[in-house]
Amino acid sequence: YSKKGFAYGTEPNDFLKEAALQYLVEPSEVLSLGEGEGRNAVFLTLLGHRCTAVDLSKVGLAKARALATEKGTKLKLVACDLEEYDPGEERWDV
Repeated sequence: YSKKGFAYGTEPNDFLKEAALQYLVEPSEVLSLGEGEGRNAVFLTLLGHRCTAVDLSKVGLAKARALATEKGTKLKLVACDLEEYDPGEERWDV
């Protein structure tokens, strides 16, 4: 993620976009693991969901924060190794 720009662009993954528009009809608490540069999490927040983005890369999460700011939304960002992350219980809708 250290290169200029976004490795996969700023638009959400096609599968996620289609599934979110079809199945996530109410604002949900979303946990996005391995979020990278934030394109999917930002998209979900723009739909009205609350999203926590978790990734090992602080560089990727800094880009996620910048993308969220550019789009006028906010994310909760967590930088950590997924092997060490504790998502809690019964906290997430998705």
